[in-house]
Amino acid sequence: MRASRAVALLFALAAAAPSGALAQGAIGDGSARLESAVDAFGDDVERRLEEVSPALAEVARRVRLSGSASFVWLDTQADSPYAGDRYRVWDARLFVDALLLENVDVGGARWLRSAGVTFEWQLYRLGDKDSDIGETYLELQGLGDSSWWNVQLGRFQIPVGEGYLRYSKGARDNPFLSNTVGTPWWPDEGVKLYGSEARGRFGYIASLTNGETRRDFGLDEGDQYTLKLYANPTTWLHLSGSALWSGPMGSDAHPAQSALWLGETWAHPYGGFTGLPSYLDGEPVPPGPGRIDSTFFLGADAVLTHPAGARLWLSYGNYEIDWRGSSRYDQRWHTWLAELVLEGRLVVPELRSFYAAIRANGLGSYDSGSGYLLDTRLGGSVGYNLEALEAYSIAIGWRFTRWTTLKVEYTHQELDLVRGAGSAFGHAADDADFFGAELQVAF
Repeated sequence: MRASRAVALLFALAAAAPSGALAQGAIGDGSARLESAVDAFGDDVERRLEEVSPALAEVARRVRLSGSASFVWLDTQADSPYAGDRYRVWDARLFVDALLLENVDVGGARWLRSAGVTFEWQLYRLGDKDSDIGETYLELQGLGDSSWWNVQLGRFQIPVGEGYLRYSKGARDNPFLSNTVGTPWWPDEGVKLYGSEARGRFGYIASLTNGETRRDFGLDEGDQYTLKLYANPTTWLHLSGSALWSGPMGSDAHPAQSALWLGETWAHPYGGFTGLPSYLDGEPVPPGPGRIDSTFFLGADAVLTHPAGARLWLSYGNYEIDWRGSSRYDQRWHTWLAELVLEGRLVVPELRSFYAAIRANGLGSYDSGSGYLLDTRLGGSVGYNLEALEAYSIAIGWRFTRWTTLKVEYTHQELDLVRGAGSAFGHAADDADFFGAELQVAF
């Protein structure tokens, strides 16, 4: 049934793609003229600033303020995690980047190419006011004048998989209104090392963080280690493999909250966020222990990009959670994704500002005897009784300037309950749909 739905979505996407008869050269030309005018204005401001105050011009060169915001209209069913107000500020964040040092030489040798700081203030996320600190770190690039040694110290997105690149500054690049239901992400505090071969054909990203969802710069327990290896064997193929391991964390008095998020859930005590009954192996069970022994994630991604304007992203991951003293509550989740984005220029050059996208993705144990709260927004309806959560989406977007994008999305969501939970929660696990439109701005 799901395979046939994915095929139907592919045909629907092809039918929804703009035809050549709709191409309007004036649309692209008008956007280009507007962007050229703004760029010319910015260049003129920089020249005048240099004439008035070279010191102030240097500060302007070294400090950059940027941000993004999106505003949505949603039409949802009650069982959808997006249910709520129709009109919302969907996402808003500000960034400050400052270049501190450049080309530091000692004894005639280059020790450091650059040093800088990044600060993110997250104001809204998924329609809720957040007002929290996002990525905030000190970055040292080119240690020993080598492309292999670069460091970030502070709070940064956990470098596992490819999905985390669509959060923080990458939020503006998401071709969909919604996020994926299961790709790994979340900012954590610690140290990150990264580097690559000079031509970027292969490289690595490694990190040591505190391993907890909450902000805490201590590394006293639950240390989390990650390693991501990637390769670009051709100009159109990007491959990566990622692994994560975290040690013991939490207690019955202070339950564990693991740092790695898969979509909108993370490792926390089974049954801990809701008073609803929870079923394992077809029988109701009490809440699980508060201490995690370890977690382990292993995943692989492939991104194929055709220069004519097509991008295919395939991803799979396996996540294991071991709880202290009781294997009954141990969890094993599978996360998968297939996403295709087609640029309008595949049809005619005049449609280069348009795109169409299709995505199928899921998260779950895929074991009828073991479930979990796979999206915290569903805690009040199905609790920890989800075997699998899957979503199938179609989106069409118009990037009418470099800084503004209008997109519409339709998503169909499916929930599968574990054995024994159907009689209690079957009414809350019906398939759900939502349709949304988003205006996104960035600077």
